Amino acid sequence: MKSILIAGLLATTFSLAHSANAAPQGPKMRDHAPGMEMIKTLSRLSLSSEQMDEVKKLVTAFKANHERPDASSEHPDKPDLATLSESEIRSLVETRILKQQSRHFAIAELRSEIYNLLSASQRNMLTEFEAKREAKREVAHGGKRNTVRSAMRGQPPRGPRLPFEELQLTDEQLVSLETLNATFRETRFQHKVTMDALRNAEQALVRSGNFSESAWDALYAEYKDDLVNAAIENMTHKQATFAVLTDAQQAEVLEKRENVDALRRLFSDN
Repeated sequence: MKSILIAGLLATTFSLAHSANAAPQGPKMRDHAPGMEMIKTLSRLSLSSEQMDEVKKLVTAFKANHERPDASSEHPDKPDLATLSESEIRSLVETRILKQQSRHFAIAELRSEIYNLLSASQRNMLTEFEAKREAKREVAHGGKRNTVRSAMRGQPPRGPRLPFEELQLTDEQLVSLETLNATFRETRFQHKVTMDALRNAEQALVRSGNFSESAWDALYAEYKDDLVNAAIENMTHKQATFAVLTDAQQAEVLEKRENVDALRRLFSDN
């Protein structure tokens, strides 16, 4: 019963972590639900009753001291943001990253405290579990790519879906969007490389035994320019794709997003 209660606490806590760790209009994290993976991993480490009690205290204290951040209803390709200059976008991005950095620190501090509760053998098991999970992920991704190639009879993978495919787009619009998307693919890949490196550095710091706010700030200072530039490039790309649409299509997209935001707020209040 205690393990179920703690799993529930961790699930809600790391749903906050997932929201906080999402890059502002930038590349996605490798894991769609990192908190759920941590819950699964901890459940396999055979925590003692004493460890379970300590984890419960840490998570309960964290939830009491940190409110869940509200999901932003803003999109970078809304008309009011689509017309911003690069300097204005940079200011917006830097402000968002600064706010996120403090939330990231709180999550990392909790992870460090939980990690410090583990025995040496449990830490070794944790490393083994993560290595196996990463290997499975690589195999799955490789198999998915091969399946796509076979299905398309030798053609290269298409990449991410084109934006606005739900609209009635003209041939000219489709060509423009495909061109923008193809041009941005390498940039998107470089963003992912940067984010993967940052997440690995974060994990190393969390488990180093020397975790501190000053060390965390130094790590983010090292990656700040890359994070800011990635977010700016992503927002600029979204602006360019949004500009391909007609005024009527832009209005349709915004209406749909407002409906989604309303539903999200409705369920987040419950």
